[in-house]
Amino acid sequence: MKGLADITAVIAAKSIGMAQPLRMALRGMGVRNIHVAVTPKQVVEAFQTSNPDVLIAIVQAPEGDEGLSLIRFIRRWEKSPNPRIPIVAASARAEMPVVSAVLNAGGNEFLIVPASGDQLMKKITSAIQTNRPFIDGPTYVGPDRRRRQDPDYSGPERRVAPHATDPQPGETTVSEPAAPSEATEPQS
Repeated sequence: MKGLADITAVIAAKSIGMAQPLRMALRGMGVRNIHVAVTPKQVVEAFQTSNPDVLIAIVQAPEGDEGLSLIRFIRRWEKSPNPRIPIVAASARAEMPVVSAVLNAGGNEFLIVPASGDQLMKKITSAIQTNRPFIDGPTYVGPDRRRRQDPDYSGPERRVAPHATDPQPGETTVSEPAAPSEATEPQS
């Protein structure tokens, strides 16, 4: 992994004010290349101009959230500038529906904010360094969500039967989702 001073991060938030604490924490960790994006268009432009190493998306709700829409957009859009970028979702809400929504959207890590620079660094490092298989299926695109290995399991598959939403062999077609709504973007 690159040193922290050498990584490039994009923070996606509804407003610059929401992104500022994370930006300050990154600066405090020594990260020099930080781009703040408040619209989906700015996120795509940041990806095209800076080739980021990590995306930090602020998520506020388990449904209808712009941060979740952005994660799905980056993971699923066929013209995505980097569908496999490590994504850390930051949220003040630690409820299970929010965490599950982030993981199901394709996020690598979940950070509860406010957070210390050390906590942020651990999540970024984990997102970048953890080499989990990447799933590219019809209903899910992102890192393998399974994190634990059961030492007592000795069969050919972890599950008795594949789950209905798991990608099956040969299924790699991903539909193009709608871009996050431009109509609800904050005006700069």
